[in-house]
Order: sequence, then structure tokens, then C-alpha cells
Amino acid sequence: MTTLDQGFAHSRSSQKSGIFDRFLSLTRSGEKRNERVIPDDVPLHLDVPALPGFRHDAPEAQPEEAAHRPLSMSAMAAPIKPISLRRDSIYAAFNTAMPVTDRHGLAGRNSELEKLVEAIVVQRKHAVIFGTRGSGKTSLARVFGDLADEAGCVALYASANGEADFDSLFRPFLTELPMSSAGQERARKMMSEPLDVSRLSALLVEEVRERSILIIDEYDRVQSETAKQDVATLLKLLTDIHSPVQVVLVGIASDIDGLIAAHPSLRRHLVPQRVAPIPKPELERLLLSCASNARLSIDEDALDALSSAAMGSPYHARLFGMSAALVTESAARDRMLLSDVEQGLLSALEDWQEMSGQTHALFRRILWEAGSTRRMIALAAVVASQMSAISYERLVKLGHEVLGGGSVNEGQARDAMMRLQPALVATPNGELWMFEDTLAPQFLLLMAKQPVQSAPPVQSPAEEMRALLKGVDGL
Repeated sequence: MTTLDQGFAHSRSSQKSGIFDRFLSLTRSGEKRNERVIPDDVPLHLDVPALPGFRHDAPEAQPEEAAHRPLSMSAMAAPIKPISLRRDSIYAAFNTAMPVTDRHGLAGRNSELEKLVEAIVVQRKHAVIFGTRGSGKTSLARVFGDLADEAGCVALYASANGEADFDSLFRPFLTELPMSSAGQERARKMMSEPLDVSRLSALLVEEVRERSILIIDEYDRVQSETAKQDVATLLKLLTDIHSPVQVVLVGIASDIDGLIAAHPSLRRHLVPQRVAPIPKPELERLLLSCASNARLSIDEDALDALSSAAMGSPYHARLFGMSAALVTESAARDRMLLSDVEQGLLSALEDWQEMSGQTHALFRRILWEAGSTRRMIALAAVVASQMSAISYERLVKLGHEVLGGGSVNEGQARDAMMRLQPALVATPNGELWMFEDTLAPQFLLLMAKQPVQSAPPVQSPAEEMRALLKGVDGL
């Protein structure tokens, strides 16, 4: 699969080693540029008198034996703890920053991959891949692109941004599409002016010589409704005129309407692929694989606690696993214990608080004030992680099934939705609600499991400053 990034195109699989080789050659040539030789013995000139001005009092005479005292770092500071190579392997094994590019590292997604290959490669449909942040959408799209390449297609990958219009979404693909010589010349002429739907669709139908799949990631960031309408129109035209080009849109949404305003006739030729939570056994296999790569093992109860806390999210599984593994490494052990997981989850929650302080403060206040609604708020976190979106009706229904309690759950569900409202955003149809931070439900559940605080939440920074000013001018 070819990746396009702001106009820079990586070569296809047959040329993938070229960039890396050039990088290595630059690294080797850099060794020759620096011809300086550092001498083995560098004089420190400790016997040279210091310039005046460092002390206000006259220096006292030093004893003869202390006149040539050697400079020692140990006399200045405590020894620095050596960097552990094991920590490097933990960060690499539980990496949460980069999407998976190897199908063997894509846990629990075989059915999704089979569905995409069948629908796009075989049936020649377009597709929309959607789900919450951290669910593995990009990883799924990238691995699918590699499978499409192996099936004889040309898979091209690019990411959208918030300012993207129709032109900027598709312009990067023009120079990489497998076209005839006449098509390449035609594309060069089109590059000199803004792209429009009709001209681009005609080019893709008439000049593309191989099956091609255009993957646009982070499509949810596109804010222009005009651009979204143009994309939907392009997909319909490509379908109607039997183009060899299919389009795959990838983004955060609770349903297909959250990403594309699809024409009714287009829906028959469009495959929605929700990236659902990974089943717990698959999540446990992912964690065991990561631990093995970090040369660690995991106790059964520790594995159960990690996979349960992640609630089907591969991102949270890796994040929580990494935090727990670092605790294990600090204790100089090779086996992760339940106590390591408990400490690691607290550490991950603290890190999330630093990154999402406003949401954390809201959750903390909500849970402290909730009283009997606390369980319903925790259930809202579980529902959001499993179903992407929540609503009053869903909480009432699941409240009866999971919590019991009859009609009391209706009032609790209403109260929970009201308290959580500042952290939610409406879905396009206005009937469901998603957490604005789609990574938040797992952390909300962690917070709900902590003991109820016996004191109000910590004061706001302004309140703390006012308390410090108490006694100044009548305050």
C-alpha cells in the first residue's frame, strides 16, 4: 500500500526499501563528515585560579592535602539510575502511538478483514470504516490495504485534515494512480486548477489502468459539508459508470451517517464496517503477545483485570498493559502480578488526568455528587465503550437487565444523562450521544470503581489562590 502524506508519496511495495536505503546511506555519509577526533586525555586545568567575583568573602587557606582535590560527579549529585533496556522493549511491545501495519499484530479483526476484501476487492463496492478513537480503525485500514495490494490492486492511503475540501482530499492521489501516458498528461493539466467531481470521475473511469483503492483516513476531521456532499456524489458516479476505482473512508463515528451524507441509491453500493470492541479472549491474546515481546509473563488474574479494564479497546489494552509492565520492570520481576496491574491502572489514570484535566475534573465532581446514580454513570461508560453511543432509552433498558431495580432506574438514567451532558456530543441524527473524548469511558469506569470520596473535590485553581490571599485587604 502506498502512503501519501501532504504531497510526499512513498513508493509501492517493490520500491519500499529505496527510502530506507537512502536514509542509511545518509547516516553512513554523516559519519565521514565529522572528522573531529576526541583525544583520550583532556586536561581539566583544575589548577588555574578562578576569576574573582564568585564569593563575597575572602577565600580561606586550604589544607595542603586538599589543594588538588579531583573533580568528581559523585561528590556533586547522587548516581543516576541506569536506563533499563527492558523498558525500551516494553515501550516497543505495547506501543500505543503507531497503528498496526502487520496483519499478525492485528488482533481479533479477521472477520472485518474478510468482509472488506469480499466487498471492496471482489464486489467492487465503496466502504466506510467507523468506530471510536483507539478502536483500531487505522490499523484495520492499513492491513486491508496490504491485502488489497497482494490481490493485485493498487491501494493508496492518505489522511484528511479539518480544512480539507474536495480538491485537497483527492489531489494527492493523482500522481500515484496507475494511468496511461495520456491520462498522466491529463492529470498534470488538471493539477493546475481546482478539481471538480465530474472531471475527476471521468479521469478515474477513462484513464486508470489497474484496480485502485483510495483510502482516506481521519475523514471525520473534514468540516466542510460541501466537501462531504461532493465526496458522496463522486462515489455515486464511480459506481454508476463502473469505475476501476473504489474509495474507503475511515473516521470516528457511531454510524455511517456520522461520516457521509450518502445518496439512497449509493447505500446499495456502500459497505459500512463498524470497528467494534474486540472480544475478551482476543484482547487477552493481544496482551499475552505484547508481554511475550517484552520478555514478560502475566498472571491469570492480572490478565483478566487488564482485559476487563480495556473493555474491548486494543488501545486501552496496550496502554494499561504498558503501565502495568513498567511497574513489573521497576520491581525487577519477569512476571506481572495483579498488584502491578492495579498500580499500573492508577498510573494510567493519572497520566490521562494530565492530558484531559477538564474531563477528569468533571467526572470526579459527577461521581462525588452522584449518590445512588453512581452505578448508572458507570453503566453509561460501559455502554459507550461497547455500543459507541448512549441514550436515555438505552440506559433504562440496560439498567433493568444489568442492575435490576424496576422503575427506579428510569430516574437514575435521566439523572446520569443530565450529569454527563457536558462531556457528550450528539450524533448526526440527534437521537444518540457520544463522549466527546471517545477514549474517556474506560477512564470513567476506573474512576467509578475507586472508593467514594468523603470530602468535596479539590478546589479550582482560582479558589486555591483566593484561599492563599485570605487576610489581604479584608479577603
